Amino acid sequence: MDIAMITIGSRGDIQPFLALGQALCRRGHHLGVAAFPRFREDVEKLGFSFFPIRGDEDRMMKLLIGDGVSGIAYMNGLTALLNRNKREILDDVYDACRGADLILYTFLGSLAYHAAESLKIPCMRVNFWPADRTGDNPMPGMPALPLGRWYNRLTYDLSGVGFSIFTNQELNGWRAGLGLSKWAGRSYRTLSGRPVETLCAYSEVLAPRPKEWGEHLHLTGFWFLEERAAAPVEKGLLRFLENGDPPIYIGFGSMVGGSFAELQDIVLESLKSTGQRAVLSSGWRKFDAAGLPPNVYGVDAVPHGWLFPRVKAVVHHGGAGTTAAGLRAGKPTLVVYFGGDQQFWGNRVYRAGAGPRPLARKGLTAKRFTRALELLEDARLRQNAARIARRLAQEDGCENACDVIEAYMTRFAV
Repeated sequence: MDIAMITIGSRGDIQPFLALGQALCRRGHHLGVAAFPRFREDVEKLGFSFFPIRGDEDRMMKLLIGDGVSGIAYMNGLTALLNRNKREILDDVYDACRGADLILYTFLGSLAYHAAESLKIPCMRVNFWPADRTGDNPMPGMPALPLGRWYNRLTYDLSGVGFSIFTNQELNGWRAGLGLSKWAGRSYRTLSGRPVETLCAYSEVLAPRPKEWGEHLHLTGFWFLEERAAAPVEKGLLRFLENGDPPIYIGFGSMVGGSFAELQDIVLESLKSTGQRAVLSSGWRKFDAAGLPPNVYGVDAVPHGWLFPRVKAVVHHGGAGTTAAGLRAGKPTLVVYFGGDQQFWGNRVYRAGAGPRPLARKGLTAKRFTRALELLEDARLRQNAARIARRLAQEDGCENACDVIEAYMTRFAV
């Protein structure tokens, strides 16, 4: 089976697809991945076909997950982002879908929905957070107000209205060229009057399945990329890890919003106050590695699956994948969230007793960060994180997702 994967976003959006792709390849399927050009090497080194999607990923992250980006600001940013080169993105997505037997797409890859409709190819959504209507909690990224279940459900409806930004003349012109009717803001959750099968790539351990959800929504567990057991790392990092107490990991992945010089100052001041050792990881925005104190070691990309078991706690932006990796390693977790679904995952960690209450990057101070680092020392957090790790070890999200995909395609072929 030829499967097209459409993922528009950061490393946190593409890495789960690469993990799933590994499992699908073991079952004899062929993968094609459409993503931003910076991920070509990651895709091709696993033997998958790569389809570039034109766009400015740094600008995307700043508009969509900058400091304190609200739900409304998110949609405004998405509009600005896609309007810049929407036709090119539409064409890139369509080209990546042609010839596939199945299309998988993320929230930001929902333009593949139109390609699937035109090409008459079955498609499945992939969500990294609860993105379907429930009264249990508001849509991640929307304000959490104490108004009850009716309000929580409403936030999902509002997000659907917001995502109908694609109901403009250019999209409808593109659809007309594909032989499709005008797009009138219908929900991306249904196609041809039926719910779109959906893979929820996270674990019930952190986000239990809402009772009101239909059978087309499948919680598979997190998708972890298989990393080499002996991942090559620099000798300086190995010496730092071996010559002292286990450090804290601190890194913010693909976040690009706000002043990273200010953030580094906050981090270093807090580490000095608490006497902690730390591995400080640069992501899309680089920290200034020059002149770091002896208790802090600066790195670029280091596989989380290798590094996290070697630290005593993790501090990060709260992306679903990094959250899962930290808890899989049994580490207490502090989330400093920038936007999107990150506060949601930070709150899930806090409610599970595996970390302090999450902190907003906007308005973060050294005093608040220092207090949170002190709370990470609580033995109860370590115990709860270890308990979660044992439960996550019993799940195989990628294999579960493969089972769902193959069962769905069997039904579709009948």
